[in-house]
Amino acid sequence: MSALPALPALPAVPAAAAPSAFGYVITFPKHVKRGGSLVYSVKVRNRKAKGQHYVALTGDFSKRFRKIRVVSKPRSVKCSVKGRSLSCWITSLDKGDSTTVRIRAWAGSRRGVATAAFGVIATSNADADIRKLRKEIGRKIKASTRIR
Repeated sequence: MSALPALPALPAVPAAAAPSAFGYVITFPKHVKRGGSLVYSVKVRNRKAKGQHYVALTGDFSKRFRKIRVVSKPRSVKCSVKGRSLSCWITSLDKGDSTTVRIRAWAGSRRGVATAAFGVIATSNADADIRKLRKEIGRKIKASTRIR
């Protein structure tokens, strides 16, 4: 019986993509100090869909977070944060294109597990309402971080 080599510890945990033509990858730290902050990096990619598409990116953060803020995004992305809820509208994502949105979240003062759930849905309608699309998201990826 041979032992497998140990893998080096990575600072971020990738959560993998949706099975459709659009994929998204989330990277985030596994641990954060109480009262500290962490950055979620969400990369959305159009893998197969031809033509121009618009993507709604949503995020729901648990009560373990004090506040959230979008810290970097391209100009073509419009984001809004209400409480611990995130909504981003990504315009003009052609086949093969990708875009990255970075969100900073501040952890609370108690130990435990803080969870953020991200979802993505694509449409070819530029005038779609993000609130209606948010209800249609079937699959969300949960990203859990331990507060120490």
